[in-house]
Amino acid sequence: MPSRPDFRNCVHQGIAGPSPDHILASIRAEYCLPPASLPPAPSPAARRKRSEPVPQLEDFAALARALGAEAFRQLTKDLLRQRDPRGTLARLPDFLSQHRYGRATPALVDLARLDRAVAQTERAPALQSIGACCLPPALLRAHPDLALAIHPAWHWLDLSYPVDRWRAALLAGAGTAPVPAARPVRLRVHPSRGAIAVRRLTARDHAFELALRRGDTLRQAATRADKVGGGQIGAEGSPPRDPVDYLHDLVMAGAITGVSLHPVADAAPDASASPTQEEEVTS
Repeated sequence: MPSRPDFRNCVHQGIAGPSPDHILASIRAEYCLPPASLPPAPSPAARRKRSEPVPQLEDFAALARALGAEAFRQLTKDLLRQRDPRGTLARLPDFLSQHRYGRATPALVDLARLDRAVAQTERAPALQSIGACCLPPALLRAHPDLALAIHPAWHWLDLSYPVDRWRAALLAGAGTAPVPAARPVRLRVHPSRGAIAVRRLTARDHAFELALRRGDTLRQAATRADKVGGGQIGAEGSPPRDPVDYLHDLVMAGAITGVSLHPVADAAPDASASPTQEEEVTS
């Protein structure tokens, strides 16, 4: 073993650059054996090009219940009647924002966005996440300029209405559930223990996670989060959290599928790539 770590000899799943010490520790662990080859961590541009599952009418179950069967049928007919080739169910939330139903009840637009995000999570490709055994806090702390590939099942929403609980009530059969009043809410939609979790985030935490999703390094994401919240990341009313510990929690939750510890040296960034509005909303 060399006296200094050679960060170019990693053979472990989804990671470009850990030290030989860490590779050997992974090999010794029964639950963490290295595969024969290393798939490169996809760039933000490559992630945007990944094909999305084809939306179905049943993906908007909560919206259908909120509107009623007849109104939902009319909405989808109006959408599919458009000559715009993009006029498919994938852009139903955007179409609804200009439709008479959405103009009359703007919360319906956010409900449709949440419905779509949940459906995207349910139908996301079955990719293996990187476990905590491969990305311990010590390794994360040693590489503040690492870049991550986020699992395609994870999505983020920045909404004007707290529709998460409204959606849960509608799907539970409460057809008369009241429409929520306008209040900003930031949500993360992701798999959790065999189900789909919809979690509310603070402005700081949402900014931190979304920055990682867009391809920012750990250092850049922490700086962006600090500026958004006027302080460090962490739940409101609780002590600030170390960005490394926060990221480690995301690793343990299965959010990470690829890591580049040397993103500048490994691949030049795609200067032409910029986050689209769709990515901002649902990744």
